[in-house]
Amino acid sequence: MTINNQETALIDSIKKAAHDEAQKILDNAQQTVQERKKSTDERISQLKKENQKRIEQQKAAIARESERKIASIERKQQLALKQQIIDHVTEQVVEKFNALVDSSEFKEVILEWTVEAALGLEEEDAVLKVTESCKTFANHAFCEEAAERYKTLTNKNIKLTLSPEIIKNDHGIILESKNGGTIYNNLLQTRLYRHKDLIEARVLEDIFNE
Repeated sequence: MTINNQETALIDSIKKAAHDEAQKILDNAQQTVQERKKSTDERISQLKKENQKRIEQQKAAIARESERKIASIERKQQLALKQQIIDHVTEQVVEKFNALVDSSEFKEVILEWTVEAALGLEEEDAVLKVTESCKTFANHAFCEEAAERYKTLTNKNIKLTLSPEIIKNDHGIILESKNGGTIYNNLLQTRLYRHKDLIEARVLEDIFNE
């Protein structure tokens, strides 16, 4: 082999080694690129999944909040409706009682309320105050009749003294102990308030089946 041939072989050997090294570098670079691309794709896919999960969580949270608000509005509307009906029933009771004032039944009702007040007050000597609507029949005979009914129920005596003071508003009576220490308020509005829970219970049972 001549020198030229040796040089040619050496050059070829160097070129091949350089080519192989270059190819190796290119292959490694390509592999790195592919790995990074794969990693990037996986990361993008993961981010999409995480983002979708967050979106679904946000959608679920929004739906829950919307349902909560709707339920709250429905409860408020239901409560408002119930209160409107209860107020209407109460107004109807007052209207019917106003119509009762001019009837013969009115005195009987007030007699019952007076006896009820006497039973609640538990005093032997009491002062009876009546409203303007009771003036026509509230007299000594009325007090005597109420005392008799009280005695029939309790076998006890009670003295009822009619007060000259007239209650200007409402319907009914107020019974006071002689010294003014205790009273039993049996005016219509007070009775309605006293029986408020019963009225509400009847309305809820009859109309709302509760």
